[in-house]
Amino acid sequence: MTEGLTKSQLLSIFSSMNQIKVLVFGDVVGKAGRKALAKLIPELRSKFAPDLVIINAENLAHGRGITQKILQEMKDAGVDAFTSGHHVWENAQGLPALKDPEWQKLIIRPYNVDPSLAGKGYAVFEVKGRKIYLLNLQGQLFMTQDSSSPFLAFDSFWKSLETEPKPLVILDIHAEATSEKVALANYVDGRATLIYGTHTHVPTADAKILPQGTGFQTDVGMTGSYDSVIGFEKSSSIKRFLNLTEAPYELLDSGQAEVNGLLATLDLDSGDCVGLDRIREIVDI
Repeated sequence: MTEGLTKSQLLSIFSSMNQIKVLVFGDVVGKAGRKALAKLIPELRSKFAPDLVIINAENLAHGRGITQKILQEMKDAGVDAFTSGHHVWENAQGLPALKDPEWQKLIIRPYNVDPSLAGKGYAVFEVKGRKIYLLNLQGQLFMTQDSSSPFLAFDSFWKSLETEPKPLVILDIHAEATSEKVALANYVDGRATLIYGTHTHVPTADAKILPQGTGFQTDVGMTGSYDSVIGFEKSSSIKRFLNLTEAPYELLDSGQAEVNGLLATLDLDSGDCVGLDRIREIVDI
């Protein structure tokens, strides 16, 4: 099978056997975001062969929360895991999924909020014989929902993994302030394998591997309507600022959508992130 291959080609093959690829998408906003992902994921799976596809689900159901039907729709489209944030509880139809032991294996909510709230803060996946821990934390600065320190929450979670050899942790930090996300990334450098920000819906251009091997991007951006204000129809968004009201957002479900994401290559031996590639596509829906 390996006859005729050069030494560098053989090294590349054996190296890839000890690596996994993770495809991450930030907040997926409403039907436009769902349609765009359903259209693009098969192409991205064919191109990159990711071992794990993760999306932030808190805006899936018309911009607020989740439903079991929509989660299943996204699972059928090729999504393996779901993180979320403070909006995830806002649609009552989604609460049964957060309480269901089977769905809890796939969808998580912030770990550092009121523990009486429905859902779990982390999930465990097995890829190439290794456990991958997916953790969801929420920031404190400028957020409307109370939460404990994400820094101390990570310490507590990490301590629970002390018996694991070189645990691989993927962390979604759902936060408003870029400074808080960057500070947390540096705090967990060398412990988390990958940390990425969600919530602001705007992708940042700072994808990097930190000194101790942790992959990081301040915000991976949203997947949703392209001609919009962070995924929501423009005039309804502008009206909220003009009138300083909490008028409901409106969403579009046709036209064009932008898909923002991050492809991370993680080394199973070292527990480090060894590659980051930003993804940005505009698709017709």
